Amino acid sequence: MTFSGTDDFPTEVLFNRNLNSFIGSRSSGKSALLAFISHAVNPQETARIQAEASGLGENEVGPAAGFTWAEVSGVRCEVEWESGSATAGKVIYIPQNSLYTLSEQPDEITKKIAPALFRTYPTVKTAYDSAMGKVTASNTAIKAAIDEWFSLEDRIEALIQEIKDLGDKVAITVERDRLQGEIDRIKAAAKLTDEEVSKYQGIAAQIDSKEVRLKEITVELDQLSSFVVLPDDSTAATILPQTVQATVTVRPSAVEVPELVVSRIEELKARAANELVAKIEAMLVETVTTIQAERTTLRTEIQRLKKDNADLITKHEANEELAGVVADHKKQAASLEEIAKREKSRDQLFTDQVATVAKADKGIEDRAAALVTLESAFDTQERLLTDLKFGIETDVTQEAVAHASIGFNQRSTNDYVKSKGEVVSYSDAQADPGKFMRALRDGTVVLNKGYEPSSVTAEVLSVTKEVRFSAELDGDRIGGFTRSSMTPGKQALFALTLILNESQEPWPLLVDQPEDDLDSRSIYETIVPYLAKRKRERQIIMVSHNANLVIGADSEQVIVANRHGDDRKNADGRTFEYFTGALEHSQPLNKSSDTTLGRFGIREHACEILDGGEEAFRKRREKYKLQLGL
Repeated sequence: MTFSGTDDFPTEVLFNRNLNSFIGSRSSGKSALLAFISHAVNPQETARIQAEASGLGENEVGPAAGFTWAEVSGVRCEVEWESGSATAGKVIYIPQNSLYTLSEQPDEITKKIAPALFRTYPTVKTAYDSAMGKVTASNTAIKAAIDEWFSLEDRIEALIQEIKDLGDKVAITVERDRLQGEIDRIKAAAKLTDEEVSKYQGIAAQIDSKEVRLKEITVELDQLSSFVVLPDDSTAATILPQTVQATVTVRPSAVEVPELVVSRIEELKARAANELVAKIEAMLVETVTTIQAERTTLRTEIQRLKKDNADLITKHEANEELAGVVADHKKQAASLEEIAKREKSRDQLFTDQVATVAKADKGIEDRAAALVTLESAFDTQERLLTDLKFGIETDVTQEAVAHASIGFNQRSTNDYVKSKGEVVSYSDAQADPGKFMRALRDGTVVLNKGYEPSSVTAEVLSVTKEVRFSAELDGDRIGGFTRSSMTPGKQALFALTLILNESQEPWPLLVDQPEDDLDSRSIYETIVPYLAKRKRERQIIMVSHNANLVIGADSEQVIVANRHGDDRKNADGRTFEYFTGALEHSQPLNKSSDTTLGRFGIREHACEILDGGEEAFRKRREKYKLQLGL
């Protein structure tokens, strides 16, 4: 790596292709160098990772505490790859505490497992995407059914009120029959023949029926006027632009199919929507034209009936009493006809409402089946990655149930909130959606102020099992829905394994103080062997204060860092200075040295700086049968 635009760092720092270990006192520029390498390769990803590990915002992080990337924008750091300037590589950067942070967050564990698992087992990704697509489609169908149910309920209540406003059906029937008796009596007294009265009533009924239809046509044309320009006597009906719209929803969704299929589906959807709009526009124009023609015909027929039967109508209208009774009779008959028509509409709405409940039921069943299918597909074979064995679990989280319970008045108990203060029994609600919606609509279940029954229903019926992945290492597990049984060392090893397997390429690993939050046993038994194995396949640049990691893992290169100070001087007063060499490098104490790094060799610096350094060197000497003095 090379630096320009700054006097704080040396011009360049060289690295070994295997394990490189930065050591030094606190604030000596070790972590900063690691951060600069990562930022030089991928600034956006570096800021994101640092923010995730520290809990700060991406604009608040930087190479070291108290410095943001914006504040050091004048410092230019470049990475030179062994393969040359044509390489557009990447690095895997692990800041301090990020391994521990990952292992304590179950949802983050699933997010970390997924990329490595999907890359190794593409069929699992296909099954997962398919299941999530079906779950999303099912929840969409459930919510649509809920909206439709409550909309139908509004219309049913309105129709019931309209029927009630029209009057009591039994009473109207009795009154109609009484009036018919009065007509018969008046007819006999007026010496009107049965044939004349019958004919008059038939004609009057025809005229009334046609006039009722004319009123309906007026309402229908008024409704259609929002979409169609109504014609006058000389012009044809035309559609109003942009008033008819259509949205096409299809399965599979975009997440369920390859990208090359998505655009073709979208084209077909757009074409279908355009064709549907055109057909609806043509149908609306045709309907207006037909209704207009029907209105003209009805007006003509009414005029003809009145003209052809003028004498009979005049004769009956001359008898005021008969005309009044006949008018009252017609009114009662018309009311009964209107009641029958509305009752038929109401009954159809009841039927439609039952169908919406069936849709909600099917959505719940399809959602559950999709998750069962996913689990079955996952369990067809062992899912292994290095030393990790993966598992899959589905369950409803407490957070999801608590969120769905917010709208319920928990001081009121019912079939779904069974004790005061309890969360909603979502499983009972999903077992019978129709009963649940009725209970919320009728007020049997009391809701908090400001919460609508339809939205609360949607929240409860959309409570879905969450999919989480788990991992097992030497009999201990992490992830899923239970607390981890892994030691801190195994948790770190788990996190490292996943991070390193996010890519097929062995990109360099930059890891900052992996010993943080780990005990000595975990470091010695898990992390040291791991680093010793991994350094053979990729370059590792590590910051550490731990002798077991630096010396025990047999670092090929050690970089001693020093920050300039009155008692720890650097050459030319440079803020940060680095001394590079192998673990075997030894140099007697040079008391006359002008710089701290020049006082003695790598081995001596390591023993002075690292906790347990001398003991770690003794173990290394015994392991390799080295004849080196200390």
